[in-house]
Amino acid sequence: VENVKDTQNIDMVIKLEEWNREKEYDRLGLEDQYIEFLGNQVVCYSIPIRPGRNLAVIVEAAAVNHRQKKMGYNAARELYNRVQNNIMKKSILLVASLMLFLGSGCDSFLDETNYSDVTSEGGYYDTEEGLNAIVNACYTPLRFWAGKEDAIGLSETGTDIIAAASGCVDNNMAAYTQSLDGTNSACTFYFDRFYAAINWCNTAIYHAETVPNPSKDETLATTLNKREAEARVLRAFYYWILTETFGDTYYIDVPSSSIVMNPVKTSVSDIYQHMFSDLDWAITSKLSTQQNDGGRVTVWTAKALKARLLLTRASVTKDAKMYEQAYNLAKDVIDNGPFELAKDFASIWDMKNSDGNSNNEVIWYVDYSTNQLYNSELDDKPVIRNGGNNAHLLFCMKYDDQPGMTRSIEYGRPFNRYMPTRYLIDLFDEERDQRYGGSFRHLWIMNNEKGKGKYTAMADTAIYIIKGEATAAQRAWAENRYQLFDRNDIYNADGSTKNMKQSLELCKFADPARASKDEDRSTRDGFMIRIAEMYLIVAEAGAQTDKSDALDYMNKLRMTRAVAGYEEDMCVNLSQIQDIDFILDERARELAGEQLRWFDLKRFGKEQFVKRIKKCNPNAANVDEHHWVRPFPQTFLDAIENKTEFTQNTGYK
Repeated sequence: VENVKDTQNIDMVIKLEEWNREKEYDRLGLEDQYIEFLGNQVVCYSIPIRPGRNLAVIVEAAAVNHRQKKMGYNAARELYNRVQNNIMKKSILLVASLMLFLGSGCDSFLDETNYSDVTSEGGYYDTEEGLNAIVNACYTPLRFWAGKEDAIGLSETGTDIIAAASGCVDNNMAAYTQSLDGTNSACTFYFDRFYAAINWCNTAIYHAETVPNPSKDETLATTLNKREAEARVLRAFYYWILTETFGDTYYIDVPSSSIVMNPVKTSVSDIYQHMFSDLDWAITSKLSTQQNDGGRVTVWTAKALKARLLLTRASVTKDAKMYEQAYNLAKDVIDNGPFELAKDFASIWDMKNSDGNSNNEVIWYVDYSTNQLYNSELDDKPVIRNGGNNAHLLFCMKYDDQPGMTRSIEYGRPFNRYMPTRYLIDLFDEERDQRYGGSFRHLWIMNNEKGKGKYTAMADTAIYIIKGEATAAQRAWAENRYQLFDRNDIYNADGSTKNMKQSLELCKFADPARASKDEDRSTRDGFMIRIAEMYLIVAEAGAQTDKSDALDYMNKLRMTRAVAGYEEDMCVNLSQIQDIDFILDERARELAGEQLRWFDLKRFGKEQFVKRIKKCNPNAANVDEHHWVRPFPQTFLDAIENKTEFTQNTGYK
């Protein structure tokens, strides 16, 4: 032996094993597996082989795929999205065909109802049944958003409170890499889906005015009014996501039957005025005034959403009238609505209370049925994770390959996509604020006695994570008993992540009631707006307009969230709620992971947006002012004819 290397970096391990027809293999590769060397987790690919296979080509393909992932391109994810896109196109045609088929029965034929063109005057949509169908279709895209991986990536990662974990498949978004551009799959997906959703809303609004009611039937008139109001609220919501994500963009409020080849950008300010008009229309409509209406929007939804949008816009424009309106609407929802703050924060997220229709904190939710057949947006057979709430997968840390542990229903299926930043963890006073215990899991009890490894004295606890620094006594006690992680095991001195697999787990969305340990679809409803957000809006908007009771609402929220006996300690003073940083901190404590954070940060302007992310999330230190909006999909820019007028957002390729 002439040469010996003292050290060698191992970037990837490939384990070749004989193919076993009884074993289930991951054929898509969306979820990475790992092997441990000297306490370090290394990506490990287990590849089944059979005689006659070209091992050199197989190994080379695995290596190239791994390198592409590190560079920000995930071939499996791209394939997954393409399949979804193709199925969606087929599903839309299928829905239209089904409508025609269902409308072709003998009785309908004798009535000579026109089903040959569902959208024309006198067509299927100009009936009460048809209008109900199109409005129901307007709700479906919400299931692409609530609790979905790409949506959480867009709305929570790359912020001050959520960082990429080892399983993150879109690090370009989470870390603002140079590869974040118009080819980003999440940006493309939601741009396409939500504009399609808006067209459904436009169609519903148009036909709500054309359904005949010659006898002036009050019941029918009420139904038509409610359906139009629902479509207007949903349209406002979809435009809010698109406008805040992409900035100045295309606005249309009439049905379109063909592709718009020369779209014109409309300013954010003008689109907001359209959104406010839609919500005003809905607020004065005949929408339900009940707490919830089976997942449909209510008058409280319209008021709460408008309060959120007014606060968002007021933060940018510093418009006192908008702050005043936000304050009044949010206060109206609190004082006159049928909602109340939960005394036990953890109970909000208990699966027993996961039905938004009966959870008193929830103003609006996306309904996920206990029957998974009803949760599928598309055909379930060829596409995994299609339907149901997936948030429980994404924040679940990697525990199932650790000593004393195996995957279980109780602790979840660990996709380990996202993790809390050290900044988020440090925002909580665990002794006084019950939101700490209600938001994070820190203890895992042994469930694999045969897999203790070196922890021979393990009896119950398998993994214990401490928010602060472990003492020498704590480490000595844990030795041979269980794995102990503290802040220095998980984060570097600057707050960047050291251990991307084990950390305090944001467990608000956990679902220990799933049918099996590998079930990836949760029946947990997606909570879109909670009453706690209204308290935060009253406090912030009220402080900006010198309302005498603004502080009372903030302290009511904080005292309700206090650990028993610490209510007075949780109270704050007026100067604190007038401070932007305190407001953002409090919103993080209350709303972490609830698909609002990126929108929250950007409403205070580009400078504050960049400053806070750089300070609080070193993993996203590449952030720049142009990241204040996302890139338009390149497929869209390539397709339009007025390319010199409708251009890519500044800073993106």
